[in-house]
Formats: sequence, structure tokens, C-alpha cells
Amino acid sequence: MKKRDFEKALVGLFRDKTGCSIQYGGCPCNTCFHSIEADFKHICWMIILMLRGDYKDYEESLKAIKEELK
Repeated sequence: MKKRDFEKALVGLFRDKTGCSIQYGGCPCNTCFHSIEADFKHICWMIILMLRGDYKDYEESLKAIKEELK
């Protein structure tokens, strides 16, 4: 999986979790995004590590983020 595919899939995870895709690129709106009850500190940290290149296995990272969103 390439980085751009990871970014699209990540947006898809949040779109699926909120049921909202009204913003540019299919992103959920602010209200719907903030309705998610999850530990965003850890999720954000995982995303930062992926985007800066610490981890190359995007598919495994998506699985881990999806688990955090449950």
C-alpha cells in the first residue's frame, strides 16, 4: 500500500465510523468527527508515526487504528 492509498483508506475509516463524508475528499464534518468516542491522543500519535515514515506497513497500521476506533 502506498502512502496516498493509506491516506484515502484512513479518511475512509473515519467516514465509515461517522457515516459522514460531506467535506472535501470524503472527510467527515467537524461535528461528526468529534462525535466519535475514542482515545484520539493515541490514534493521532499512530497517524503521525505513519505519515513521518516510522512504519511502512500501512495495512497493519489501518487495522490498528480501526481497532482503536471501536
